[in-house]
Amino acid sequence: MTVDLAVVGAIALDEIHSQAGDIDQLLGGSAVYASLAASMLSRAAPISVVGDDFEMGLLDPLIDRGVSLDGIEHTVGPNFRWGCRYSSDGDVRETLYTRAGVYDTHPIVVEQSIRRAPYVLLTAGNPSQNHRAMTQMIEPTLVAIDTIEREVAERREEFREQLRYADIVSINTLEAAHLVQWQGEQTDPGLPAAAWSEIRSLGPSVFIHKKASQGVEIFQGDLLTKVSAVPDINVIDPTGAGDAFIGALLSAVSRGCDLVEGAVWGCAAASFAIEQFGIDGICLATRESVADRISLITIDDAPAATPFLSSR
Repeated sequence: MTVDLAVVGAIALDEIHSQAGDIDQLLGGSAVYASLAASMLSRAAPISVVGDDFEMGLLDPLIDRGVSLDGIEHTVGPNFRWGCRYSSDGDVRETLYTRAGVYDTHPIVVEQSIRRAPYVLLTAGNPSQNHRAMTQMIEPTLVAIDTIEREVAERREEFREQLRYADIVSINTLEAAHLVQWQGEQTDPGLPAAAWSEIRSLGPSVFIHKKASQGVEIFQGDLLTKVSAVPDINVIDPTGAGDAFIGALLSAVSRGCDLVEGAVWGCAAASFAIEQFGIDGICLATRESVADRISLITIDDAPAATPFLSSR
């Protein structure tokens, strides 16, 4: 079957501590959240490596949503494991540990059936793996990069180098500060503008500034568009919200939406990811339920359009 979106990234076992409680051994990883969110509109395929301590039956929810598992290799060694703790409002995350396991040590191989996917998402992960994947893709139409603090802070030059592949980069305030080595306060309104200027010089034509509960800012050329988050969501576990956002956005663009429409769809989809621990929230989302939340989103303080995907 044809793949619309190839998602390069980790498939993880997560340990989460939030104001709602503590839970361990959850299925997670950026490739999982992004693929599930994308699956409402398009055919997604994660490209990843899992260890021999990973139970493949955990991926059944992806199969149920039509996600292709052809790009996942099961190999000898420990799986990617990650732990974090969230602030009471969910907007601040402290990473407790990252044990990349086979995702760092086993080179990614992209299956032939996935190499011609027109849309590619390089998720928060090892820049070397992203590079390996991109050398195997065949003339993608659009490439997006999502980020995580560890990679931007610890492997800044490698991250900057991989930006040459990207049309879109999706990044939060702390990661942007690391990228441009910002010396001022992160609340300084000059930070996103400085980050956009530097990112644009490295290749991407679109900068999406993720602001958690405040939504996103989209920089295209000299145009800035602000898209709100869905308000009044009960935050249980914010893990995967950014991955769900960019996966859903790209799936909407693959169905003919423009970037702002895609961002609205992405914000609506991401609101489901944070309502439950792990993937349970995004698995409950449907095309119809996501469309229903669009009316709660604003674009530069004006209401977003009515559910634009209902007839597509």
